[in-house]
Amino acid sequence: MFHLIKYELRGKLLTILGICLTVIIGNLFLMTKIESWQIGVPVLSGFLGGAALVVICISSLTLMSDYLYEEQGYLLFTLPQSGVSIMASRLIAAVIQISFVALVSATMFGVLDQGRLLNAIFNQVGLHELVYSIFLHLWAIISTLTFIYFCMVVGRIALKGKKIGKIGSFIIFVLLSAAKAGLTVGILNSFPQVVQIQSITTMTMNVGSVVFDFVTFILLFTATSYLLEHKVDL
Repeated sequence: MFHLIKYELRGKLLTILGICLTVIIGNLFLMTKIESWQIGVPVLSGFLGGAALVVICISSLTLMSDYLYEEQGYLLFTLPQSGVSIMASRLIAAVIQISFVALVSATMFGVLDQGRLLNAIFNQVGLHELVYSIFLHLWAIISTLTFIYFCMVVGRIALKGKKIGKIGSFIIFVLLSAAKAGLTVGILNSFPQVVQIQSITTMTMNVGSVVFDFVTFILLFTATSYLLEHKVDL
């Protein structure tokens, strides 16, 4: 599995470096406009960081697509790797990529803002709240990508053609997203118990929804791993 992670990170190294350099150069340019653009500078820096995260997330999705539809898949699926190893390596590599780009973007924003916003946050947020925020960041990446990967794999198996398979994956994603949203609403109504977390603002977490999301993740991860190992026919 670790060899797969290394291979995937090496394959996306130029993309990661390109995105980070773009963020750094863009923020350096914005530094020259602080006097004239004033409040617009940190706003543009935030948009630049957000755009970088969107690009690296899309890059993480295209790698799975390449495995399913391009020649890279022939090499991957002939290796003595289980479906669990393939899924785990894909998710870990994605977390590393996205987190690295997020760290670079946040660092450049902090330099541009001279640390004012970060200092304000650190002065009001405790260590446990920072750990919780990092956990939410990681959970959001892992759960979202697992859901999307499942839709991509099901579309690839159900519809063999490259174009129709990708379109089918998108349709499956929309339908399952709607079904999941409906189930979440039903769970929220049936199990209204909540836990409040005091931070800069009070965050409310529904217990039933959290359990549902965790169980859904386990099921999707297991199903996707099984399908990758036993059902994907290249």
